Amino acid sequence: MKKQNVYAAIIGGGASGMMCAIRAAERHPDQKIVILEKADRVGKKLLVTGNGRCNLSHIGANADSYHGEGSGELINILFEKYSADVVLRFFRTLGLLTHTDSEDRVYPLSNQASSVLDVLRRRMAQLHIEETCNADIQSIQKTAEGYEIAAADIRIYTKKLIIAAGGKADYAGRESGSRELLRSLGLSMSRLSPSLSPVAVKNDLLRSLKGVRADARVSLVRNGRTIKTERGEVQFAENALSGICVFNLSREANLGGCEICVDLLPDFTAEQVLREIAARIQSDPDAPAGELFIGMFHKNLGLALLKASGIRPSTLCKNISEKEIKSLCRHITDWRFVCEESRDFKKAQVTAGGVRLNEIDPHTFESKRHKGLYIIGEALDIDGDCGGYNLQFAFASGMCAGDSL
Repeated sequence: MKKQNVYAAIIGGGASGMMCAIRAAERHPDQKIVILEKADRVGKKLLVTGNGRCNLSHIGANADSYHGEGSGELINILFEKYSADVVLRFFRTLGLLTHTDSEDRVYPLSNQASSVLDVLRRRMAQLHIEETCNADIQSIQKTAEGYEIAAADIRIYTKKLIIAAGGKADYAGRESGSRELLRSLGLSMSRLSPSLSPVAVKNDLLRSLKGVRADARVSLVRNGRTIKTERGEVQFAENALSGICVFNLSREANLGGCEICVDLLPDFTAEQVLREIAARIQSDPDAPAGELFIGMFHKNLGLALLKASGIRPSTLCKNISEKEIKSLCRHITDWRFVCEESRDFKKAQVTAGGVRLNEIDPHTFESKRHKGLYIIGEALDIDGDCGGYNLQFAFASGMCAGDSL
């Protein structure tokens, strides 16, 4: 069995883990730093972020776009020193050129996620950071000198231990065992749930809408109270709603017991929608109802709205009742979809929940219970909206912990 003594061992070779290793190695060039990664190579999740383009940060990222108990205070402290500008300046020193889109999302100039991974791996090689992949960690034990990490064929003794393993899944469908390791250390954790994911909903008409997209305003409603509202493109799937605007509701929606309300004409008032439908009926009263939405909605979406309102597509427009018109307007402006509780992490970009933030020092990310133990990235009970916020936090928390070792 192979045994190693190192200064710092980082469990997890994702965005936060690689950044932490680099910053630690730059501060301690004579010390041995090792990354232990469960997959067959580091940075695999990074390659699929942003649809393969890697939305690595968001200009002006602040506490408003993060969730988790106590996240606001932690983000304010962290970003005071490690803002998006600081993270991007560091990447520029590694040779990465970036561009910022109209919504302040930052991408590599190449529009290839591999460019981000390549500069990180090159810097790790320059600093002689050791990568041990296919490392299935079995246990972690506290020792007088630090920590003992046990895997199938290796024992690592380290003064500093950094948990950078992500959430319950890695967006490629593989389960992460990091939460069991964290619990073995006696750390308190909040419930894990998928976030930034499609939301499973109940509606018999969804099958006919598979693949349809529509600009809309979506709101999450629980017990009659609107929790959050987003605007963007909704994508209809066979048993789910998707799209960035839906992703930003998914943290709460995946807990179930709520509804997503879809407004398909967000730039119109309910009265304007009513007048628009009345005008269309009046302009061609002998046309079938199936033609009512030509020029307004995707054909399948129009037919689904008619069916939801109890109107046959063959019904002549002049025979649509006032009650049916009001039902049609209600479905256009406030179409309700009941959310189902989801524990499916396979399509989730991030995991909501994790080690409670009151367990760590927000200035260093060191555990308040265990000296020399640091927890960063997605292992913590903090997650951001879609748009580069989660990678910004991953890189910033990695920098902070690495500089604190």
